[in-house]
Amino acid sequence: MEISYKVFEKKGFGKVPVIHFSGEQYTGLGDLLNIDFSSITLEDILYKINKIENGESEFEEIGTERSIVEIRKNECMIYDALDGLLDDDELNPTINLSTLEFKKIVIDWKVEREKLLSTIKK
Repeated sequence: MEISYKVFEKKGFGKVPVIHFSGEQYTGLGDLLNIDFSSITLEDILYKINKIENGESEFEEIGTERSIVEIRKNECMIYDALDGLLDDDELNPTINLSTLEFKKIVIDWKVEREKLLSTIKK
């Protein structure tokens, strides 16, 4: 999986940092982590992961209007929130990642996002 970070400018919304994954199979992961127009934060996602790691919970779930992640001790599943409402060919692919890999992606993106935000604000 190749990951890139950049600033994207959307007309009417200004510049926002984005994370991009090579491969269409990661569309849902990108949707989940590009949080600028979402009601969740990266801290919210990390909080859910930490609850699993600390043994407070065996299962946590968090998501956006389009993408949901189910977090378990060893594995995370990211799927389309519109599953069952859209035809299969219109859905973002479901992907599975180890919880450690998912956490690393979220932490790395949090760091890179802060760097990109500092360049936007200048």
